[in-house]
Amino acid sequence: MITLRKLSSLSEGTRRRKLVILLRDFERDVRLGNDISTSYFRGIMDLISMDPFFSDSVRRKSRLMLESFSDADLLLRNLNALRHEILGALGRDWADWDLEAAPDADMDGEVGTTFPIRVYLEGLRSPFNAGSIMRTALAFGVERLWFSPEGTSPDHRRAVRSSMGAADRLKWDIVELEELPESVTDTVFALELGGEDISTFRFPPSGTVIIGSEELGVSPSALRRAESDGGVVSIPLPGPKTSLNVGVAFGILLRQWVDSLD
Repeated sequence: MITLRKLSSLSEGTRRRKLVILLRDFERDVRLGNDISTSYFRGIMDLISMDPFFSDSVRRKSRLMLESFSDADLLLRNLNALRHEILGALGRDWADWDLEAAPDADMDGEVGTTFPIRVYLEGLRSPFNAGSIMRTALAFGVERLWFSPEGTSPDHRRAVRSSMGAADRLKWDIVELEELPESVTDTVFALELGGEDISTFRFPPSGTVIIGSEELGVSPSALRRAESDGGVVSIPLPGPKTSLNVGVAFGILLRQWVDSLD
């Protein structure tokens, strides 16, 4: 950990960016129940409160931070609010990976249930969506993901960052849909407009769902394969907007599919 003396010697811009990282580290320590040096913590808050670059709100919050030191939940929320206010002052719009999610039960072990659920992502373009889908897939116990060659790569740096560690734990590969053996995919169906209502759709006990691209959806050839096998499922949208973000739609589908396996 950088010393207060070293931190004070940094250029103003570098020091302010480092303060954001230190606040994030404090949040992580609070979440994990790690001990935090009171004197070091106070020194960091003093640096923030004495910096005229920051708003009165930021400096006031830093001065009052020690008052919540004995209440872990309050301290965590105060640190989080302070960090994001400083990010705003620095002109940084936060991304999903800037959010400090709760730690997994055991990122190095095999904790949790895995279902015979597989996913084929056809032509997915956004690395952020790829990472979000991987994170959701791991959370719901998906067995395997496949990415089509023309889409974004699951090891794209933004995909990896937004997956919040899931990219390193999931089984995935990059293949053409035609290359998937039937012995691995079982029943194949697609998530697309014009299909059966998700509330009545009969999800297979083991199978692969095809998720199309953000712009074009599932390709005609993939749709034909799904229609001749497990069918097509759709999410009814009663509001004026006729589409969902692909990651959001994927989460809704997984919740329904996993529920059907109980």
